[in-house]
Amino acid sequence: MHPDIPMRIYILLIALLFCGVFQSLAQWTPITLDTKASFRAIRSLGSHIWIAGTRGTVIHSADGGGHFKVSQVPGADSLDFRDLAILSDKTVLLMSAGPAENGAAKIFRTENGGSSWELAYQIKEKGYFFDAILWEGKQGLVLSDPAGPFYGLIHISDKGRSYQLLNPASHPPLQKGEAAFAASGSSLQKTKKGYYIVTGGGEKARVLFSKDASKWESIYEDIPGGEGTGFFSLGVRDAKNLWIGGGNYARIKEGPIPILESNDAGISWSRVVGAPAYYVEKILWADPYWILSGPAESSAFDPKKKQWISLGKSPYHNLCLVGDRIYGVGGRGQIGFISLSQIQQLFLSKE
Repeated sequence: MHPDIPMRIYILLIALLFCGVFQSLAQWTPITLDTKASFRAIRSLGSHIWIAGTRGTVIHSADGGGHFKVSQVPGADSLDFRDLAILSDKTVLLMSAGPAENGAAKIFRTENGGSSWELAYQIKEKGYFFDAILWEGKQGLVLSDPAGPFYGLIHISDKGRSYQLLNPASHPPLQKGEAAFAASGSSLQKTKKGYYIVTGGGEKARVLFSKDASKWESIYEDIPGGEGTGFFSLGVRDAKNLWIGGGNYARIKEGPIPILESNDAGISWSRVVGAPAYYVEKILWADPYWILSGPAESSAFDPKKKQWISLGKSPYHNLCLVGDRIYGVGGRGQIGFISLSQIQQLFLSKE
């Protein structure tokens, strides 16, 4: 100790240092809610955030994350909601994942902000297993595992009241064991160019594309897949700039599937240099960063600096950007957030 510096100054400096180290380690801020359900579904529209998961559990915030309300959909106690679509401030669709023959392929609908729910659609035919749902403008699409020679696709219209099973005009031959993963709702995506499906489980992990959800083609299949292995998420920055990633859900700390990027709407793909090697369930573009997350950890990438940073160990299967915050959801009621300004500071601290 320097003889001219009072003890109270040393104590203050040590406290500030400890606080700074703690904050750098605790990068995600946890949100404690009265639920132990596991969550994989999260989306937002304006100030509304909707989260859904096991035991028919639904969480809603109408003020951008200021307050959350936990509830359960009546009659859905045995269901696992893996994705959802927000049609308006009051109208939401919840998609449950599981074998259709076991009564698990269902879509519930509310038009009063969750005050009541109705069963809007169900399919019972063996083989169907819902993976993702999306909504754009006045129509939507549900993606299911193949129940025949092609992926199951269901067109949604009339504000989520009408459902029609599609019969594609053309579809590439399926590989043995090939399917999409009901992980974060991002195995199905749409841009101005058309629809994309990312797959796994087969000999090769693939990217399928269609301009109109009718004529499908395989546009990329160079990465080995396998049981439980493949692409789990496609991230969209804009119609040209896309990322894909995944891994094996049984090996969450390993990365048998690389992170790939395309700058030409999926025509060509290349490996992202320096990308972390762990199982990735969600790739999110949160301007100006790419964010990766899986149940083991999360990372951010700055395209301008070509630089990666770790966001630490985190349990989040899925992510959603709301204002300046990225919200994450995971198992056993784990929900948290990190801000873009925090991420910016982490990048600055590396300089």
